[in-house]
Amino acid sequence: MFFNESMGNYHMVTETERIEQQLQDCSGVVPVLSLEEHVLLPQAMQLLRISDPQDCLLVKDALAANSLIAVDVKQICQQSGEVHSPGNEIRSVCLASIVSPCQLESGHYSVMVRGVSRARSVNLLKSDLPYQTALVELKPDYYPAEPVIHREHRQLELIEHYTQLFMGRVANPVYYHHLHRDIEFGKLCDILANSMTLEPPLVQLILSEQDVDQRSDLLLSFLKSIQRQQRRDPAAAFVSNDFSLN
Repeated sequence: MFFNESMGNYHMVTETERIEQQLQDCSGVVPVLSLEEHVLLPQAMQLLRISDPQDCLLVKDALAANSLIAVDVKQICQQSGEVHSPGNEIRSVCLASIVSPCQLESGHYSVMVRGVSRARSVNLLKSDLPYQTALVELKPDYYPAEPVIHREHRQLELIEHYTQLFMGRVANPVYYHHLHRDIEFGKLCDILANSMTLEPPLVQLILSEQDVDQRSDLLLSFLKSIQRQQRRDPAAAFVSNDFSLN
């Protein structure tokens, strides 16, 4: 929750309302930063080294305008290696804020991006800018009024499977705090998915699922799949990639 002052009075503003106001201030048009082999989720923090001149200008402009950015994953053709242009394709993206920016002597940037919300890229816009911009719609977590799962039981089920797989991470105070505090179910799903080092197409499925109950189904199926793989190959290691280069 956030507090805004209006006409001498204070009123509570939700995070969703705050993000909607930011989008309204920029008419819903935000720059699009495409990452290679990485999908950003809400609640995630990702350190980026930005060296591409177009992306450096994007970061510079976003910082100057105090703008959110849409983080997407680059679509690369496996056969030709060429980057696929999404055109007017409707895609799920992650709205993010840029935090802790640092411009290097080379002109490159080292930035941390923080995922703040799901969004839908309605269409890419043509402009004179060297980087892409898109009109986006906010897609906050959706909780069906009549859930088909028992959310409290599902939350415990997810934590149990996650604990069995990642005991070392659960021992980390940060993960322990997130798993056992009173946290929204949708946010918990994103935190767990982000820490599992899933393949980008699987993370994209998580990002695309606005329905929190359905998202938990996906996450549970991924956890069970990893458990089956571990049983077949107990020596399999889970290697995390903490950096993304652009």
